[in-house]
Amino acid sequence: MPCQPLAEGLSSGVRWLDALERRMEWLSFPGLFKYLTFLGVIAYACQWARPEIGHILEFDRAAVFEDKEIWRIFTFIFAPMGMRSFSAPGALFLFFAVMISFMISDSLEQAWGPKRTTLYIVAAILGMMIFQLAIGPEAKGGGSFLYSSLFFAFATLFPKVEFVLFFLIPVQVRFLAMISAVLMAISCVMWPPLLWLVVPAMLPYCLWVLPDVARGRKSLVQAAQRRRKFTVAKGPSAEPFHVCEICRRTEHDPADLQFFVTPDGKEYCSEHLPPQS
Repeated sequence: MPCQPLAEGLSSGVRWLDALERRMEWLSFPGLFKYLTFLGVIAYACQWARPEIGHILEFDRAAVFEDKEIWRIFTFIFAPMGMRSFSAPGALFLFFAVMISFMISDSLEQAWGPKRTTLYIVAAILGMMIFQLAIGPEAKGGGSFLYSSLFFAFATLFPKVEFVLFFLIPVQVRFLAMISAVLMAISCVMWPPLLWLVVPAMLPYCLWVLPDVARGRKSLVQAAQRRRKFTVAKGPSAEPFHVCEICRRTEHDPADLQFFVTPDGKEYCSEHLPPQS
């Protein structure tokens, strides 16, 4: 079930991407991340039946250029990482990973729409392909870094979603993302070739998500300043704290209204909140 987007401050996209989206109207694949996850599960199942299949799917520049194994340019996204043989704990972990991936897919498409979510995924995959082919030595685990990038985007947009670890400990997803980011940084320090996957996988996160975060923080600061001003100016004649851009109603009106601040600093009541793109 999709999650509710982060409240004040985070918009459904980055302004400069609007032109790109209009040019690429055809590039919209609803549920793309679900299909990629499903193909990854098939890869795991095939590997459990025949362990050598995992090696056949992995990226290998020599095999691509010398042996003409072109499929490796694409299939590295589905190459399984770890769990070379079947086990009950491994199957249980894979089940929960699939459920989380489906939730991430639904939530991001709710926040951004299928078109922007597709662009995010395609940009990450193409970036990893180009970096591995043109720059550094190959590193294993392209699919896992794609999932990490989408997980970080989900954790940023929906930071208060809780996962229950070991069926006992509720933890907000933002803390899990912080731990994952630290572990990823440590892995890159210990083995620098991973950067050829981490950098292109995380580049869409820097372009799509971080500008929204900065814009949202600015809106929250402006709201805090207005709140302080409203507190100081107590009394019947005080300037209203909330004013809808459309109907100009405030919190002083009889209607039980909720107000939302968009990244451009404008404020709307719940009845006139602009639809997400």
